[in-house]
Amino acid sequence: MSIKSINRIPDPYRSFYGKAGKSTIIFSSAFVAAVGMGIIELGIVFYIKEVYSATPSQIGYFTAVWSFSYVVGCIFIRPFFRQVLPRYLMIGSTFFMCLFILLVLFSKAFMSAAVFYNLYGIAMSFFWPPIMGWLSLDIEGSRLGKSMSYFNIAWSLGIIIGPTLAGILSAVNPELPLYAGSALFLLNGIIVTAASFLMPSIRTDKNIDLPDNGDSPKTDTSTILRFSGWVGLFTTFVIIGVIINIFPIYARDELLLRKEVIGLLMLSRSFIAVFVFILMGHSVIWHFRILPMAIGQVCLAGVMVFMIFVSSPPVLALSISLVGAFRAFSYNGSVFHGVSGSINRTGRMAVHEAVLAGGLIFGPLFGGLIYQKNSMNAVYSFCAIVVALGVLLQVGLYFFLKRNK
Repeated sequence: MSIKSINRIPDPYRSFYGKAGKSTIIFSSAFVAAVGMGIIELGIVFYIKEVYSATPSQIGYFTAVWSFSYVVGCIFIRPFFRQVLPRYLMIGSTFFMCLFILLVLFSKAFMSAAVFYNLYGIAMSFFWPPIMGWLSLDIEGSRLGKSMSYFNIAWSLGIIIGPTLAGILSAVNPELPLYAGSALFLLNGIIVTAASFLMPSIRTDKNIDLPDNGDSPKTDTSTILRFSGWVGLFTTFVIIGVIINIFPIYARDELLLRKEVIGLLMLSRSFIAVFVFILMGHSVIWHFRILPMAIGQVCLAGVMVFMIFVSSPPVLALSISLVGAFRAFSYNGSVFHGVSGSINRTGRMAVHEAVLAGGLIFGPLFGGLIYQKNSMNAVYSFCAIVVALGVLLQVGLYFFLKRNK
């Protein structure tokens, strides 16, 4: 297709033809990475519990330290985002993630495994902020919302598959999920490397986070709602950290559920998130409004209170599905309001990922301690209180910043 014929195609179809190569590699890479991370996320909990007889608090520390290293990576590698092409950061990230997970497997002591899992978190910080910043360059408004929606659907589909595979593989051998995850990271690195050499649209893409054309703003016109979005993201991922790292131990030890069933429960969390991402990508009613943010958080707190009174797998699946729905809502709100109007998209994505990881630190760390000393109902109550306080902070921040803008 010639340049002239492309110019005759109305927007947004012109954007599709012009950037299909970039979108294809971004969505494919996000999907494969998410499958690998989903396998590791649940598989590592079963692995350290069975291989090292880890307690709930030790599991909480183990995963919290990984999340902390991810936060550190997101904060301190931000200068790279303006100097190195996103695809090169992604290639390095995937190969190093493969290496460090294999080193976790080959470790003979709990502490050395924790060190390598820590390095895995740092390596991951070179993947998500660059890929999200790369995707969001040069687009605004509804186009930004739709692009991020498709991206979120891609990685959410991976997160659906990952925990399910982790449950099945862990039932055979606790080491298998880690081997499978590292193999997928290796595959992802090969995919991005091959695309960089074989796909002209990728090979000739020299766009780092220095926008100078298209719809991207020349001056920063960021919305104050990004701060409220980040608060909601943090409190939501406090709960996600508990669901991912503490709930499987509770389900295994007290509810006596099989690993495969636990994997399916984790699947329900991600399955509904896909539908929420689709709906949000085709609607604008939630754009630049504090009320939908606050309502979503209030509903999330209500779900945590509801979980105090349930223990049957079908009802737990429903509850965890609702958690997944509100996670998708908070995640999308943080991404959209974080990058909208910004001239430093990748940097904003690094902040988004750091806040997200902060919740993943806080949740397992305190959730594990509370569960070990009290009960899972106490953990649910803790989560509900955290989210309720977050709603107050969200709304308060918005009106304070609006008044002083």
